[in-house]
Amino acid sequence: MVLDERFDASLSRPIAKRMARHLFRWGYTADQVSILAAGFGVMSGVCFTGGGLWPVVGGILLLAMVVTDCADGEVARLSPPSDKPWRGRMLDGVADLATVLSVHIAMVIVLARSGIVIGGHALGLFEILLLAVAGFASFSWKSSVVDDIKQRLKNTSVDRDLAKYKDQDKTFFEKFLYYLLVNYVQTAEKLTGQGRPGGYDTFRMVAAIGPSHHLVAIAIAGMLTPIAPTVF
Repeated sequence: MVLDERFDASLSRPIAKRMARHLFRWGYTADQVSILAAGFGVMSGVCFTGGGLWPVVGGILLLAMVVTDCADGEVARLSPPSDKPWRGRMLDGVADLATVLSVHIAMVIVLARSGIVIGGHALGLFEILLLAVAGFASFSWKSSVVDDIKQRLKNTSVDRDLAKYKDQDKTFFEKFLYYLLVNYVQTAEKLTGQGRPGGYDTFRMVAAIGPSHHLVAIAIAGMLTPIAPTVF
């Protein structure tokens, strides 16, 4: 049972496994790899707002983020079991959030500068912001639904065991991460919908429009902006 999106299963995961072996040998932890993924994601958004070929660099960095986002889990599998698995789970989510915020803010900046005209009407900043918010909301909803179904299909899942870590000793930062994860899991359950549909067939259907595919689409759009500024 493959619990990856098509792009991840065919490209990201194989590359990430090779990448993880080197990162683990060099002493990187899974948490550090998550931070590296966040760095790629944030920098991709910065590059999208540049001129010339910088958006192409941004697209490449965003693809690197998608691969590195798979590598942190592979490094975790090579490392000794953690007594706080929820920490890595949430750091991975923070990396995704930082990336999504960065690229959607970049899209607002690019579209505002490009002067989009639809049906003779020039889109203003407020309308462009609405488009970006809709894109961000769409990404968040799809990611949550795909993840919720995926976690229920796994033999073991941190999300299902969160209660047993409630009274665990935590630093202030760890308490914050734990709080975020608990609320994320509860929100994902609600967003999946009444009756919480699941099963592998359902997962395969929703994974077709999952977060990795969404980011790959943005990466491709970024690479095309030098010749088509309104592609976003």
